[in-house]
Amino acid sequence: MKRGFTLLFLVALALALLWPAASSASLPNNSSDTYQLFMDVPNVSQDAAGDTLGVTGHGTWSVHPKSAAVSGGYTFTGADGTTFGGTWTATALVAFQPYGCGVVHFPSGDVILPPAFCGGRVVFDVLATTPFGLERAQLTIFCIIGDPPPSVEEGIRAVIPSVGDFNRQISGMNHYVKLT
Repeated sequence: MKRGFTLLFLVALALALLWPAASSASLPNNSSDTYQLFMDVPNVSQDAAGDTLGVTGHGTWSVHPKSAAVSGGYTFTGADGTTFGGTWTATALVAFQPYGCGVVHFPSGDVILPPAFCGGRVVFDVLATTPFGLERAQLTIFCIIGDPPPSVEEGIRAVIPSVGDFNRQISGMNHYVKLT
């Protein structure tokens, strides 16, 4: 009986000690930080039809209060070979989930970066110029600096209501710099 009580006590103690650490990953981002985006090479994703979207961009965004001054270019390549490009501008910051700063974890070992180089998932509402007129979309950019969830890959996803859901990441390289 004493052994069962001791085991139950140790499990309860471990849960009490680990609870704050485990739940902090789901806490809201209440920082008032400002970040700068660097996406110099096309980050490419693909939709179910085989069309690809390559996106570049630069700018800054802030959290609390939310603001975005981010823009860039894109190239759409249809599975049938149709290609066109244009520009995009963020109209709003929808969400930002920071992953941390200063290190990228690879199976072969960590890569240490400047402490202001940060990662995370940032979501913007965007307005894009196309040969067919203005198009509203939502652009999500993933940067794996810090401690991202295991399933996260570097790159973008985009939802363009009249075109498709570009949710298969093909390639990506970008980073954020924490300004404040």
